Amino acid sequence: QRRYWRQVAATDGFDVENVVIPPSMSGMITGLMPYDCRGFARYPYRDLVKNYASLGLHRYNLLKGTRFQFGDLQKLNMLQNAVSSFYMTLRAYESGAPDSREQDTFQVRVDEKRYNHLDITCSVARLKDEVTTKKPFIPHFHGGAAADGIFKGDLPDWPSDDDLKDEKRFYLVKKSEWEQTDNNWILTYLKLLIFASDRSITELIRPNSNLLSELEILKVAIETGVEDGKPPNERLKAKSANVYIMFKGLAEARAGRQVFESGEQVERKVIVRRVLDEHSGYLTLQGKFCDEPQSE
Repeated sequence: QRRYWRQVAATDGFDVENVVIPPSMSGMITGLMPYDCRGFARYPYRDLVKNYASLGLHRYNLLKGTRFQFGDLQKLNMLQNAVSSFYMTLRAYESGAPDSREQDTFQVRVDEKRYNHLDITCSVARLKDEVTTKKPFIPHFHGGAAADGIFKGDLPDWPSDDDLKDEKRFYLVKKSEWEQTDNNWILTYLKLLIFASDRSITELIRPNSNLLSELEILKVAIETGVEDGKPPNERLKAKSANVYIMFKGLAEARAGRQVFESGEQVERKVIVRRVLDEHSGYLTLQGKFCDEPQSE
């Protein structure tokens, strides 16, 4: 096992297709399972994984001031656990760049912390040729971004209408803004919360190209806790933020054992907290539904 993990660690878990699992690990679920994701290849949690990859690009963009967008997934390595770690190699293009048709290869790692909850950390998001990790390799990461102020502790409740009028505390995002390509991370956050709350919605291995295609965002508010004199819409790029999203288009909503009112026209509310630690580079997302659950 030690030799196997040394070989895995040599590439930070991203290039393991030629690493042989030793007989002593046969039948165990402790190794990384590699998948070729090119073309029409079959791999687990297709839509979830693509959104994890997009999250990594979002982290990279926040730190570097770039505008990379997801192109296609090349390969995936993952732990075979209910709460897993995902190592993705993908291609991306920079929106608005003169050579935007050229695609760069990225490596992204996302670790889950709890089952049926959005509680994840992206610890690696880099161009393939960059070396950004100097810490010892751990197959499943349990850490996260360091939070402070209003971003520590439990997630808040949905704010009242009067609270949302407080412009020093909240920025109400315009529809034209959340529809911009640069802000498609808002939809990514929403999808990740839905997937995390009900993993069955992204069926194992089967492609679901139109999954969640009926989602319609109705309102977005950003809470940063800091009024620094910058234009209000700059809060969209804040390293730490509570993102409040109202939407419709999800026929069935679940969160663990909680069941919510059914119907695509039901207006639902979610909160997603983003904390990006500039020192470590870790990006942590946590989220929850704010709907009133019904008894099953």
